[in-house]
Amino acid sequence: MAGKLTIQLTPAEQELLDQLELDAGALKGQAMATSNGERAAQLTELLLARDGAIPPQRLAYFTEPEYCIGGRGSSHKERFERNLRQGSMLEHPHFLAYLRYFIHGPDLPESVIAAFAARVEECGQVTSSDIVPLAKHAKQLTRSHSLNAHDASEEFYKLALEHGLGSGYAEIIRKQVRTVR
Repeated sequence: MAGKLTIQLTPAEQELLDQLELDAGALKGQAMATSNGERAAQLTELLLARDGAIPPQRLAYFTEPEYCIGGRGSSHKERFERNLRQGSMLEHPHFLAYLRYFIHGPDLPESVIAAFAARVEECGQVTSSDIVPLAKHAKQLTRSHSLNAHDASEEFYKLALEHGLGSGYAEIIRKQVRTVR
């Protein structure tokens, strides 16, 4: 699954990733969830300890309130911690989606990522006059690849952040993709 947005891992990190199930829905039983959660926590701690291992925009998506649309002033991390009933956040099955994003980037097909990247590159320095055409392009990519608009909208938001767009511009793209029916 390694794409061009996947971060470089050390051998120890790669070994943990190879033993890890990043899809919480695939976890069968408490024993599997527990051992998987322990590996997820270990991998996350290794990545956080290695300065710059996780791209800053990916960490900001998790830790900064401005990147949590509908968070009412709370970050994804703060919302997660507030809703956590027991145990470690890093070991919780729902944290796996964030870990997957930290490692692999937005969960979109490579062809969609490449097409969006090419359009952003054509813009050069993205300005306010570029955002509506970029958002329409993201909407068209969502349709042409038969992506679920709800899921794709958040992934395009992340992809916009990957390409240096601020959260405001990324939100415009997210909203446009979300209108796909």
